[in-house]
Amino acid sequence: MDLLAFIAAVVASLAWPLTVFITLFVLRKQLLELIPGIRRLKYKDLEVDFGKELQRIEAVMDTVEETPKAKVALPAEVQPEPLPKTQGELLERLAELSPNAAILESWRNVERTLDFYFKSRGVERPSSGQAIAGHLDYDPNFPPQLVSAYQELRLLRNRAAHDREDLTAEHAREFSALADRLTYALIEAAHP
Repeated sequence: MDLLAFIAAVVASLAWPLTVFITLFVLRKQLLELIPGIRRLKYKDLEVDFGKELQRIEAVMDTVEETPKAKVALPAEVQPEPLPKTQGELLERLAELSPNAAILESWRNVERTLDFYFKSRGVERPSSGQAIAGHLDYDPNFPPQLVSAYQELRLLRNRAAHDREDLTAEHAREFSALADRLTYALIEAAHP
């Protein structure tokens, strides 16, 4: 095995755990909000009751007097990164950390815009992507060539969500730019 094959094997073996770690890091706040709702987790011989564990830890922590947060200044090394101020900043940060997550977030913008589009047209939004494409195809205000772009972006979104394809930050940025163009076309078609 030469050096390049060895490096490729190491990178390939780390790709899945690194993706999971990055996804957990990016979604940590949402996951922490869900943990109190998870009552029990069982996998093979491992069984954890999160509710009981949290209560046990809280009881231990209650034995220590809490320092008022206003008196404790966080050192610069443990200061949290500032939150993104715009959707663009969020997508850029996600593109670097987890391109798949950035693609999914970009598609959420398309989904919200589709909700807006159908609501402004006074039409109930179809539940399937194919039916949405059919509606867009019959809308004289929506550019016909973008119907196929919608379908292709939807398929790429599905691949990002379900396949184990190695996507790059550049892929995520390109997808985001195309999704933005699609959302603006939908907004224009909503108000002819």
